[in-house]
Amino acid sequence: MSAQRALWGNVPPTLRAVSIERRGDTIHFRAVFTSDATDDDVELLSIAAAEVIADFPAPTTIHEEWIRLDPPTKPENLRYLVFLRAEKPYWAEDPE
Repeated sequence: MSAQRALWGNVPPTLRAVSIERRGDTIHFRAVFTSDATDDDVELLSIAAAEVIADFPAPTTIHEEWIRLDPPTKPENLRYLVFLRAEKPYWAEDPE
């Protein structure tokens, strides 16, 4: 719930997926963007990651991971999928 709340107002059009996982005292935060994501797009998700870690007491830390990956390649997610953009399925693509 913390991660979903953190995304409010921080989802750029280039964002494809966000997933999260806790390993010991570290929260792993993975955001997957399309290849045309800007530095501003990544900054929005960095803000969201900061909001997530603010909900946990010290010594919990956060590891942010930014991946640029275009459809139809499916991103690998961490344990908890927080956001997934609706995309045309790879099998529904028009043949060339």
